[in-house]
Amino acid sequence: MKPILEIDAVSKRFTRTLDVAGRVAQRLGAKVREETVHAVDSVSLTIAPGEVVGLVGESGCGKSTLGRVVAGIHSASAGRILLDGQDIAALTGAERRAATLAVQMIFQDPFASLNPRLRVEDIIGEAPRVHGLVTADALSDYVDETMRRVGLDPALKRRYAHQFSGGQRQRIGIARALAVKPRFLVCDEAIAALDVSIQAQVINLFMDLREELGLTYLFISHDLSVVEHIADSVAIMYLGRIVETAPTEALFEAPRHPYTRALLAEAPRLDQRRRQFEPIRGEIPSPLDPPPGCHFHPRCPKTQDICRTALPALDPIVPGRHAACHFWAET
Repeated sequence: MKPILEIDAVSKRFTRTLDVAGRVAQRLGAKVREETVHAVDSVSLTIAPGEVVGLVGESGCGKSTLGRVVAGIHSASAGRILLDGQDIAALTGAERRAATLAVQMIFQDPFASLNPRLRVEDIIGEAPRVHGLVTADALSDYVDETMRRVGLDPALKRRYAHQFSGGQRQRIGIARALAVKPRFLVCDEAIAALDVSIQAQVINLFMDLREELGLTYLFISHDLSVVEHIADSVAIMYLGRIVETAPTEALFEAPRHPYTRALLAEAPRLDQRRRQFEPIRGEIPSPLDPPPGCHFHPRCPKTQDICRTALPALDPIVPGRHAACHFWAET
């Protein structure tokens, strides 16, 4: 099947340049320099139409940054984002606008991502009106329909975001994304700020919308149990790099990368009661100065000399499954 979206060797770096005082101090011999955060480091990923891909990793690994690059909020420092085989950055005019609207993002904090000065009808209706997706006469009915689709009462559309609960605000964010008729949604920890009971409702909503509208998801999360339930395949990210990809069932049954194994080993499970929690040793290295070779080698129990110097490629294990480890066959 032809992929709907391809992430092709995408990198994202954030550089803090020296100001005048910093440059003067540098010339006087002070040990100051420009700082570059390597948030995303040459990530490649292919997503098929209708697929839900879970993107998992520790806080600070770059998964949210990658989601923002995919959604067009950040531009890539290197690499390409291809939609239906076309480089989005190379498109112009109406084609660029259509590609931009086709990929939308749902954010983690529904309160911070909604404009507190706008009523719900304006939050949802502004983008389709500006982009000419619906006429002014039909806008009110269009907003009502979109609110019903996500489980909101249209009678509440004149309210402001602060007058809703957290779960309702997240549904408003989903409705805002759906209002421009996207094909691909980036869900960045979209249920992390919600109560557990509300999380289940929102997950079910995502699945219903997938079936109803034929949506494709990049589902970013740190919750392995949620990813196991919702995703068709999983990509594990560590310090800006993808270290393993696999169909969900295969990855949870037999992880190949040491980092994936460590994550799954410490996930709470009902069949492992009275077990001593053993976190991954050490701290995640700074993206300002990532280690050479395999980024995971300072914390990996299987580290050898080659791990400290040579970058492991994301090698195919079987079709549809890859691991970036020199010794994946031994795990």
